[in-house]
Amino acid sequence: MNFFDYIKNDAFFKPLTLKNKRIYYECIQILIDKTKDLPVLYESDAKDSLTNYFKNVEIKTGKGLSEDTSLGEETEQEGGGTELQPGVIISLFRECGWLLPQEIGRNGEYVVNISISCRRFMDFLRKMTEKTGEGMMSNRIFSMYEIMKSAFEEDSVRRERPYTNILVPLIDNETELKNELSDLKDSISNIMKAVIIFQDINSFGQFIMKDEMLEHFFSEYFFIKNNGLIPTQISFIKGKLRILRQEETCEKMIKECLEKLQLSYEEAEERVEGYFAELQYFLSVEYEANMELIDSRINNYYNLANTRIMLMASNGVGLETAINEFLNKVSKMTEEEQSKAMEKAADCTRITNQKYVGYKSFEKYKRIINESVNIGLATAELSEEEKRKQTEKLFHSSPNRYSVDRVSTFLDVQLGGEEEMNIKEKVIQTKEEILMYAAAMLYAKNEEFPYDIKLSKELVKTEIADITDMTVIKK
Repeated sequence: MNFFDYIKNDAFFKPLTLKNKRIYYECIQILIDKTKDLPVLYESDAKDSLTNYFKNVEIKTGKGLSEDTSLGEETEQEGGGTELQPGVIISLFRECGWLLPQEIGRNGEYVVNISISCRRFMDFLRKMTEKTGEGMMSNRIFSMYEIMKSAFEEDSVRRERPYTNILVPLIDNETELKNELSDLKDSISNIMKAVIIFQDINSFGQFIMKDEMLEHFFSEYFFIKNNGLIPTQISFIKGKLRILRQEETCEKMIKECLEKLQLSYEEAEERVEGYFAELQYFLSVEYEANMELIDSRINNYYNLANTRIMLMASNGVGLETAINEFLNKVSKMTEEEQSKAMEKAADCTRITNQKYVGYKSFEKYKRIINESVNIGLATAELSEEEKRKQTEKLFHSSPNRYSVDRVSTFLDVQLGGEEEMNIKEKVIQTKEEILMYAAAMLYAKNEEFPYDIKLSKELVKTEIADITDMTVIKK
């Protein structure tokens, strides 16, 4: 649905386009906050709140805006100040659809009711202007993980209304995360532009040390990039999305979307499938692409900062280029000219040996005092019986996974009641099975091994490895 079809009032944005738009914005926010404190906001209370606001910010009230002033007309006091009245502002808000039509309350006075459209719109503007972004990107991923985790719990309440409680919150968090990644990319571009402007080392140092935006955005990015939980949680979300898309819950989502949004079955199915496809594409492709792009831009920022520091430190002179040109010219001179040139270069260069005294220079080494305790290892002879017991204990504590007994038991299961078998007839799917057959080849000439192994020149190709074809026969 188009937004203007939803609000059904072409004047909805007019107060924000007039000369006193800042005052109107503050007034509607005051009324919204007042409705949170009072169960019923009467018109007299609303006017008192606006009057107090005008007094606090020293705005004059008068007859500059009359009750019959049409929307868009504003007058100025001769002295230059704007004259406003609380009653006129309330009428203006009713006319543009921010307030509902007049309604008489129980005490016979008009009630001020703020429309739902205005509440939602102003709440959006407040969140946008007060947004700090601290930890928001990681919180979006955590929220998606918690939603998906709770959806697959036993007797999950979210599955009662899966479209409203699972799919829509996921797509909302995904959209916000996408916006915040875009904000981060744009912020890095602004930082790079700011670096180019600096002309001296002092101002550049102040920017690096004091710019909170730089520290904040980089710290949040590196938390997402280096935290080991984030990739695991994203993988979990992707896996559960695939399962959710194939379960009966998906059909339940389509039916709920159909009823909630008054759509046809095909339209609801298309919407649900579109949401699933968007989530899968973002988590599988777009998220990684954004992170790589941000990583590349941060590297560019560091390279740019490094280059800028070098230029400012050298006062705009490319020292490497100058030294290279000097050495090329000196190499083409005669030995006598080279000696003169190098002597003059030595007179122009001052090398100062600098040393720093640190805490290590004053550190006193403390001698470790022996507490007169015998720390030597005691020697003792073991009897043959003790050696045998120790050896048996080691064998029992480290059992052989591919011993004769275990390989024999494995082959007993594979043969069943038959006397012989060929491994071509078996489907080998695990590494352990391959190693069991390989161990059987090793034990073929062992007398205690109850099977004969006949090898052929053919190879059997399996999903795990290629193995020589063989026939297992019971002795």
